[in-house]
Amino acid sequence: MIMPRLFRNGLSLRLTGRFALVVVGIYVFAASLYSVQFLNRVEQGAGVAREQQIPLILSQNRNALKIERAASLIRSVYLAHDRRVERQIQLQLQTLTQSFTLDDNQLLIDGGRNIAADVKVITAQREAVRSLRSDTSGPADNGKIEQAEVAAAEAYQRAIRTTEALGDNLSNDAVKLADDLASTIERAARDVRFGWLFILILPAVFLVLVLWVVSRHILRPISVAVSRLEAREDTVARPVFEELRTVTDAVEAYSALSLDLKRTNEMLLVLSDQDGLTGLLNRRAFEQKLDNAFNRAMAARSDLCVLMIDLDHFKSINDTYGHEAGDACLREVARTSSSFFERHGLVVGRYGGEEFCGFVEGLDTDSTSGVAAVLRKAIEMLSVDVGSGKKIRLTASIGVSCLEGREVERAGVLLKEADAALYQAKHTGRNRVVVRAERDVFVFGATGNSLV
Repeated sequence: MIMPRLFRNGLSLRLTGRFALVVVGIYVFAASLYSVQFLNRVEQGAGVAREQQIPLILSQNRNALKIERAASLIRSVYLAHDRRVERQIQLQLQTLTQSFTLDDNQLLIDGGRNIAADVKVITAQREAVRSLRSDTSGPADNGKIEQAEVAAAEAYQRAIRTTEALGDNLSNDAVKLADDLASTIERAARDVRFGWLFILILPAVFLVLVLWVVSRHILRPISVAVSRLEAREDTVARPVFEELRTVTDAVEAYSALSLDLKRTNEMLLVLSDQDGLTGLLNRRAFEQKLDNAFNRAMAARSDLCVLMIDLDHFKSINDTYGHEAGDACLREVARTSSSFFERHGLVVGRYGGEEFCGFVEGLDTDSTSGVAAVLRKAIEMLSVDVGSGKKIRLTASIGVSCLEGREVERAGVLLKEADAALYQAKHTGRNRVVVRAERDVFVFGATGNSLV
């Protein structure tokens, strides 16, 4: 009988209301404390990203550009054949490689030292060649001159391989950093959403419980007791949290940053597969695509043909008109070769220097020979403007090798055969197509579009 009296006197109602207010107060305080602490962690994470991770990504990008510059200088010092120019380029490379010591990256530092050492070998061997040729005391020692040239070429290849390895390492590191940062931001945004979803669900559940209690234990007895009175609804004020707006702004800001990082990641992936001068696939990306095409062809028992394309007398173009003119010629050849993708399915990449490589899936030897002949003719029709009213006409030699239903161990065999065919084209007059036929018999392309 005590509880009914407490309800009639309103004591239990007041106590229940006070208890509800205390619970609400505690909940609001806990939610606010949680929000502040969580946002502080988010802010600290943003500070780490801004002060450490993003600068590291930018540093990797800068170093990647330095590596591209180093590769260009290595090619320049190897092709210079002039003591003064070689010395100037060597000093530029030394300054560039010494700048790598500013980064805490031992691989980059060691690579820079190796590049500087190889360039030093190139210049030393070139100086030895000049000394041997200028020695008037007797006939020139052609054996020593050839040995010095070979040593310089080997040092050049080592330096180029070092720059390629460093470039791949930097690109992969930058992509990984961007992925890690994007993943961290996405996790933080997801935690914010789930945390605040949980915070907002509890009041909804509590409100439903309160409404059920009010409806069952308050409104029903009152409606029975005072059925003639008008029902009156009390509006409960709901608090508006400033933290909610802060979280929304933080989620939007982090979502925008995550999108930017994803775009940067996509750009880095493209750059890591692209040749900087021509925009074609670089050697690593091309060989990867060729391996995939080779696996498809072997699985489907279909044909696959590889083309090795080399510009004729390219060194004389660089020596006569300069490297900028040579670069313009390479870009024009790349543009012309790329146009064959939509028409013939020819995938082309820059293999190194003035050498390009391509492959065609699903075409037999005769059809691919025709494509190669048309490409050779298209290159021959180019007229590259190098300024001052001068135009350069180009020719190219092309070697072709096809599966032809053979059991070939790997794609590298086709590359090697196409390179051998290219060698035959070079040594039988240039500006022609040579096709590897069955039993290693070479069919030499005429200077026209037909094959004999």
